[in-house]
Amino acid sequence: MFKYNFLLYLISPFILIKLIIYCLKNSTSLSYISNKLLGKSLTKNYSFWLHAASVGEMKIAIKVSKYLFEKGYKDILITSNTPSSEFIFKESCLNGVDHSYLPFDFFFATNKFVKSVSADLLIIIETEIWPNLYHLCKKNNTNIITINGRFNPPQGILGLISKSFYISTLDKISHVYCKSEKDASAFKDYMNESKISLTGNIKHSLVSNDVTEERIVDKKYVLLASSHHREEIIVIKEWLKLKSNKYLLVIAPRHPERLGDILSDIPLSGVNIAIRSKSEKIRGSTQIYIADTLGEMNNLIKYSEFTIFGGSFVDVGGHSFMEAAAHSKAIIVGPYMYNFVEETEEFLKNNALIMCQKPEMLKNIFEKLFRSKSKRIIFEKNAKSLIDSKASIIHEYISNIEKHISHKPI
Repeated sequence: MFKYNFLLYLISPFILIKLIIYCLKNSTSLSYISNKLLGKSLTKNYSFWLHAASVGEMKIAIKVSKYLFEKGYKDILITSNTPSSEFIFKESCLNGVDHSYLPFDFFFATNKFVKSVSADLLIIIETEIWPNLYHLCKKNNTNIITINGRFNPPQGILGLISKSFYISTLDKISHVYCKSEKDASAFKDYMNESKISLTGNIKHSLVSNDVTEERIVDKKYVLLASSHHREEIIVIKEWLKLKSNKYLLVIAPRHPERLGDILSDIPLSGVNIAIRSKSEKIRGSTQIYIADTLGEMNNLIKYSEFTIFGGSFVDVGGHSFMEAAAHSKAIIVGPYMYNFVEETEEFLKNNALIMCQKPEMLKNIFEKLFRSKSKRIIFEKNAKSLIDSKASIIHEYISNIEKHISHKPI
């Protein structure tokens, strides 16, 4: 622990600089910096503490908290790392559950925070391996479990050097409930096998096809969801080759604050664009609509003709396409889906997903899906059938969590 803490404080100036730049770029308040660097003492103790690193994990935390609260469990806290995850929490209007930022893993900041929370159980969602957090939770009698566990340990020389570090940290976890066989196998090299279970990907059972709001885009459109740097222009180039005004291309970037970067990649003189954050109207001549907002992805997927998922045409590893499956959409992904290997293989095997190996193939895929309604229906039905078969996974996770709760619900 001494070596880890020494190294952490050694690089603390760089952490501070990066944090300040992040806050200036995203107009984040100074209290965020204070909470991340110094931690804070909360005004009440909690029985249950769920930690969700960012947006995806926050959605899981919200759903799990709802189930626990409905079962009668009270005093629930959710922590996260990013302002975007806090935004998702606030949008959920989750009664009876509080939110706070988790401080960086500096010893004194984390110690102050862990003591003030004083939880019986910490539920780590997916992967957050912080030595001081785990050590101090153990010291303060806070039991730790991981749900929807995923693990990609470093390889090569770095993997050899860090193995003992991971083993000593993961040893403080009571149990890991993994989302895939691949992740369970990865954990087995670092933990006792008796502390590892395969439960399935909880995200598959959290998706919903309920959309109460009216459609955002009042025109037939194809959606590019969760796109990353340089991905927008890749898809736009192929889209413009269609030379059709019948359909609109809607782009919902993974990080809406990237609007400037997106626009700098597009030849604005030759493309008619409307931007949602600027309240620009979609006209008959509009070719591309940039939905640079948060909290509207489900609506955008629901009313799309079909959906292309970003993070898969550049080397990011892809994003979950389960919401599109729940809405019975034909789904297109690129070749970089290594973060969702098992899901991608299962959907491909069941003819419920289209993988585009090269961007130049996109135009041909678009044309086929527009031309053949029957082909689209096959992909739509198969995707919906697969996602419906996974609805019970959330209940298995709740049952597993309850195994680690010592007191009865109120």
